[in-house]
Amino acid sequence: MLRHTVFALALAGLCAATAQPAAARDWYVSAARGKGKKGTKEKPAKDLGNIVKKLQAGDVVHIAEGVYLGRGKSGSVTLNVPVQIIGGYSDDFSTRDPWGAHRTIFSGDNLTKNYTPNPALYVDLSKYEEKNAPILVDGIIFDASGRNRYSGGPQGPRQQVILLANPKTGENPSPTLGTLVIKVGRSERFDRGPRWKITVQNCIVMNSVTTQGCLAVSGYKGSEVTIRNNLIINNSGIALWAGTKFMGDGPPKFLIENNTVLFTWRHTINNETGSSFGCDKNIDATLRNNVFAVADRYGINNGKGATLLLINNNITGNLAADYREGSTLIAWEDIEDEAECLHEDSEDNVSEPIQVPVSAEWAKLYASRVVVDREKLEADVKAKGTPINDLRRLLGLSVEGTSIKGPESPVFVHAMSVDDACKAGAQQYGGRGCQKP
Repeated sequence: MLRHTVFALALAGLCAATAQPAAARDWYVSAARGKGKKGTKEKPAKDLGNIVKKLQAGDVVHIAEGVYLGRGKSGSVTLNVPVQIIGGYSDDFSTRDPWGAHRTIFSGDNLTKNYTPNPALYVDLSKYEEKNAPILVDGIIFDASGRNRYSGGPQGPRQQVILLANPKTGENPSPTLGTLVIKVGRSERFDRGPRWKITVQNCIVMNSVTTQGCLAVSGYKGSEVTIRNNLIINNSGIALWAGTKFMGDGPPKFLIENNTVLFTWRHTINNETGSSFGCDKNIDATLRNNVFAVADRYGINNGKGATLLLINNNITGNLAADYREGSTLIAWEDIEDEAECLHEDSEDNVSEPIQVPVSAEWAKLYASRVVVDREKLEADVKAKGTPINDLRRLLGLSVEGTSIKGPESPVFVHAMSVDDACKAGAQQYGGRGCQKP
């Protein structure tokens, strides 16, 4: 009997040991030296996309300087486990300078045969139920220009992004589903794990055209999200998005500080994009020491009515309004008086002009663009005289008008160089925004 008991205990111990997840490890990636999938400092992998299936919860991936196009030059990497991604290393991994000498750039190739519209880095843990571990993205430059299609063709000037594909030339559509996107759901099985901790810092997101958030993080119950010292520059859509699908008590907490958001374009004439910041309603967010400047529509789009704590932000140069709450547009000087959803401790927000050190060539093109005001165009729309409209009038329905078309602009999210972006983010503006890490 004793012998059987000892054997059973030994077997149980063996099963328990084999059930334990693999210990977290460090991985290394180098565009210059990488080969194979060992991912060690001596024998690094060539691209993050090549080792995705080997990553375990808690792993840390160190990525050296260079341009990374993704597996199959797709320009996209999807992660389904919580890991830490750290870029900006020298090729021997001895030093870091993410916005200087050792830039880690995630880009892509529009002519790839492995096209996907997915984000450049998509951390999708919305259905993940295994071991919880911190999520970190640190020191990556996301330059979408290589993935975009431009009117000048593959070898021509990058002055006007074209959203649709050209089958004749093999050019793919410009991806529009975000650039750096992180989504989490329940923590471990039955939501019994520790709350998610998510950090995005020292990153640059640039040249993307998106209908969603360019840098977007969606938390869950009790998540702690920190987004700090990032530059989000020359994108369409909503530049920075704080979201959640959780609707109960204990919403995710966002600390968004020392970020610089510049030149956010309206994606199309028919939508509400063109904002530096946007968010879902059920979040707890503090926005501190940020610069939200030069957006086609709003500096802060709080259309869903979240309670926001705004402290010492510079909200300036936005064409429609500095702050939107519901359907109400509010100028910066009236935010603390007229906004109904702001935390009562919101204070010291300003609207101060800034001067961004971009190249004269880029600035000249930006100044030549045509900005379309949909509301003014709608005033010129006339109802069509058709049998369908006669019936709609009879039924008390709104009639159909002529289609709304704005003037063509020869410039749309024209590519900014990485050098220009790094210069724009190197220094704070009046003590606010990001700076070179």
